Amino acid sequence: MTGPTGRRRWPEHVKAAMVLETFRDGVTVADVARRHGVSAPQLHAWRRAAREGLLPMPEDDALGLVPIVVSGGAVPGDRPETSLQLEIVGVRILVPTGFDAAHLGRVVAALRETSS
Repeated sequence: MTGPTGRRRWPEHVKAAMVLETFRDGVTVADVARRHGVSAPQLHAWRRAAREGLLPMPEDDALGLVPIVVSGGAVPGDRPETSLQLEIVGVRILVPTGFDAAHLGRVVAALRETSS
């Protein structure tokens, strides 16, 4: 839909669908933006609005997020500042500082698949 200024107006449900699409594995914001004819910075703004609760998103867990509990304090058998303890879907994981975030994401995804 195009307004009198030549700018398109996107319905909120369409914005939400595009935002959800950017969270799929192997999909980039630039790819989604290009496919829908919107600028990548605009799509980033919609993602920010969704995170801040300004863009209504579907009620179901469309993003497939996993609850993560971070416990404070020292982990037994380790120095206090060298690791982080996470509990994900009932499994405790000791994550050393400096652990590759992308690899941790793959571990979390694997845990999620096995818990389904």
